[in-house]
Amino acid sequence: MKPKLLFLAPQNPYPPIDGGKISIYYPVKYLSKFFEIFFITPVKQIDKKVNRAIKHFENMGVKYFPVVKNTDDKIIDLLKNVFNKIPFKWYKYYSDEIYKLCVKLMIKENINYNFTSAPHMALYAVKLKKFNPNLKIYLREHNIEFSLVEQFVNLTKNPVYKLIGIWQLKKSRFLEQKYWELFDKIFFISDHDYETAKRLRPDLVSKFYVLYDGFEINKTCEGNEYSKAFIIPTNITTIQNQISVKWFIEKIWIPSFDYIKQNNLVLSITSGSERKWKKILGIHNLEQFNIRFLGFIENIDEELCKHKYVISPTIMGSGLRLKILHGMALGKVVFATGYDVKTVKVFKDMDNIVEFNNSIEFIKKIKIIEENPTLFNTLSKNAVKTIQKYFNWNYYAKIIFKISLEENYESAPSWQTLST
Repeated sequence: MKPKLLFLAPQNPYPPIDGGKISIYYPVKYLSKFFEIFFITPVKQIDKKVNRAIKHFENMGVKYFPVVKNTDDKIIDLLKNVFNKIPFKWYKYYSDEIYKLCVKLMIKENINYNFTSAPHMALYAVKLKKFNPNLKIYLREHNIEFSLVEQFVNLTKNPVYKLIGIWQLKKSRFLEQKYWELFDKIFFISDHDYETAKRLRPDLVSKFYVLYDGFEINKTCEGNEYSKAFIIPTNITTIQNQISVKWFIEKIWIPSFDYIKQNNLVLSITSGSERKWKKILGIHNLEQFNIRFLGFIENIDEELCKHKYVISPTIMGSGLRLKILHGMALGKVVFATGYDVKTVKVFKDMDNIVEFNNSIEFIKKIKIIEENPTLFNTLSKNAVKTIQKYFNWNYYAKIIFKISLEENYESAPSWQTLST
């Protein structure tokens, strides 16, 4: 009989069409091989999409319990947050109804383990631990969340947003580290975040693990003909993506345009309409710079395969970029900033990924690769091998299962750094 695990996440991840959903969906899928999963998320309403998700997870052997809870940002909730120790962006996910359901399931099913996806849902786990001190609670850190708030404070020019950001940063920095104290184990998805956590809280090192997300390789691109050149797969709704794409176009692409134009290179950007991107970027003649907007893409694998290179232009954020794993899994040559490359130790410049930090470096490396087809093929093959070896969801789930079976929770296993 499988041990029972309560899985808490901030959103319904089905279908898994973006990074946030994918990072919830696949842990549920693969952990269900080792645990009997009771899966709870807030949803805005119980509609056809949610009912399809319930059925989908049921077919997977997972019991899914969506609970109606509107997690949209509201000004009134931000004002009320003055009287709350929990950051506004986290507390909006809390509801007594969800908590009562968790308690009911724990008692009825005799659940001994909890896996919480992101600090946004951590309050439930902490309260459940108080209710049942024998419950083992594990936290997955997709990012070090307070670092994102800190980056926002440093980047925003709006004085009102900056004040709100500073206020929320104090709460986030304190509470996130408090959660690290209260959880039994904390999983970071990048070496960079793991090292940051160790530096901030060396007293908690025995609780910390780096465990890379996996990536399902469903196909690799076939043939050597590419209809376009570069693509940035992105999500227009997140501020860090907007800032990073704007930086890439202004600081890398346009300064490199003489070479780009001479070689008929094209940049494609997914997600969002051309009108929205032009407003975000503040540039209205992007067509003259060989930039195209693809909008929402139904089959992202197919679209990526049309392009020779994938770009990850990250200049802020935390964790690990899904676009990098996706591109590498398809055998694409991925160009990524130093900010991205430093996230995991297995990324090696000009071996399985291409690092750039300015337009000169960007053009220099494009020229080298374009003039050396053997190097291009080596980068492509090494990218796929890297995903196969280090980014495996089954390994991910197996390690968490092993940790759950550890008898001695006082000492860290010899495989503390799990993915290297």
